[in-house]
Parts: sequence; structure tokens; C-alpha cells
Amino acid sequence: MKSKVSILLLSYNQKEFIKDSIESSLNQSYKNLEIVISDNGSTDGTDEIIKSYQDHPQVKLLLNNSNEPITKRYNQALRYCEGEYISILYGDDYYLPEKIEKQLDCFKNLSSDWGVVHGPGYNLEVSNNKQTLAGCTKVHGEALEYILKNYYDGFINPISPLVRRNCFLEYPSYEDLFTEGECLYLKFALKYKFFFLDDPLVVMREHETNARWFSKRNSEILDTCLERLEGFEEFPQSCTTPLQRIKVKALSNSAWQNIRLGVDVEWARKKLINAYRLSFISFFFPRNMVALLLTLSPNFLIKFFNNTLDLLLVRKKQIYK
Repeated sequence: MKSKVSILLLSYNQKEFIKDSIESSLNQSYKNLEIVISDNGSTDGTDEIIKSYQDHPQVKLLLNNSNEPITKRYNQALRYCEGEYISILYGDDYYLPEKIEKQLDCFKNLSSDWGVVHGPGYNLEVSNNKQTLAGCTKVHGEALEYILKNYYDGFINPISPLVRRNCFLEYPSYEDLFTEGECLYLKFALKYKFFFLDDPLVVMREHETNARWFSKRNSEILDTCLERLEGFEEFPQSCTTPLQRIKVKALSNSAWQNIRLGVDVEWARKKLINAYRLSFISFFFPRNMVALLLTLSPNFLIKFFNNTLDLLLVRKKQIYK
């Protein structure tokens, strides 16, 4: 009997795109699947479009009245998933027709210690309908040490993986955090191997409401997830040093981004101090020295520095939330 696959579709105020997401799931070439749609309290009419699928035999609806952390919705929806494999999709993105079939073909030849089949995807700029291939990590095989050592060279595409159900059961999401992002796969990598399928099978839309942005909350979440990773019994000692380096870089990057946005220099200074505590040598990194100096400077000087650097680098303003 063919393995059953659960597509977990998470939505929130994505009325313009949600129908495409659902249809891309239902139109997969692989047919033994279900679509579990979890709406996180949409207020724009997204839920009304979702309700139009309530009688479809492959669809399960979880319509929530409140907006809660994504991690909570993950764990909640997974209790309704019956598939041996899980694939995540967001309400403004979509799958190409052969995604599930091609990934299951990979799993057929893999032992149970392979937990994730992932690959690249496309980015679609909604404003001009331009589609480009998005970068991602090419981690294959034993995954944790590779991901840690190459963390900032590319991440797991968030909607490309097909994942064994056991990964989610053994490493549930932290419900005290709003989201985990790529850190979810760091946990999976503690025990499971990753298979890289170099075939773009997903499309992520880029639009005004999901443009890349920096926030202190995201920074704090990353710091927390990295801190907790080392607490797992299965965390290997060989990964201690690369994890430490990521912690330092994450703190330094957060401080720099915050200063560049001119939002909260005191918070940025605390981040730098924490980085120095983990690695005193990071104090002597040129960018960190400049960042620390700026946190001690008046606001007009920080603004002048940022405006000048933006002109030199010809960069548009980054979004902050």
C-alpha cells in the first residue's frame, strides 16, 4: 500500500493566495494524501475561501478564532495528520505538481534514519511576476554538523521538505516561542539524516506583507533555540564549537541589524556584550567594534552613519517589525 502523506497548510490573512495553495496540494501527481488546513484566526476573508473546501474528502479544516503562536498551530494540526510523511505549506505559497511524488521516490530507497528530503525552490516576486531560483543549503547525509558549520551560507527552504512523521513526534515545536523557523530542522538533524534532491519543486511568493524583515523577537527566538539545542542528550560534543560560533555570530548580526535600523541601541549593546562573553576575541572584529562605538554615539551620528552607508551600498531600506 502506498504511504499516506499529510500536507499541513498554515494560513493567516492570505485571501489573495490561499486558493492557489490549496489547489496546488490537491493537484499533486501523488494522490494518497490529505490536506490539513489550519487557519490562525484570519480576519480578511481567508477562512471563507477555506470553508468552500470543507466537503472535499481529502481536506480537513481547523478554523481557529484566535491568532496564536505558529508553534502551537504546528503541534495542534499535527494531531490531525494521519500521514507517514508530513509536508508544510503556507497560505501564500504553492507546490509544483510533482513535489510529493518525487520526494517519496527518494524515501523508497532510504532507511528509517533518513528523516528529511529537501531541496531548492523558486521565489516569485508578486509585484512584477518575476521568478528566480532561491538559494538553500545542500546538506546531505549526517546533517547537524554540516548545518552548523555552514549556517549562514544557506538555510533549509521552509516549504520544500518532506519529513517523516516521527521527526515531528520526537521533536515537537516549542509552544512558548512564536515560531522556530529553520531551527526546527536543527532539532531533526540531532537524530535524522537529510537527503538533498536538487530539483526545485516549490514556489514562495514575495510580497509586501511577507517581505524579509528584522525584528528583535526573531533574534531572541534564534538565541533561545540555539541555547536549547545543546541541552538535548543526543547533541554531539563535536558540534559544540560550531554551535558556539553561530551563537556569537547571531548575537553580533542582531546588534548590527538593529543599529542599521536605528531602533534600540541599548538592546544592540546588550547583544554585543553577550557575544563578547561567549567569545572575547569577537570584540576585535571590525564590524563589532564599529557597532559598539555607535551604541555609545548620539542618535544624529547613528542616522548619519546609516544614511551614508545606504548611499555607498545602494541599498533600499530594510523592513522592521
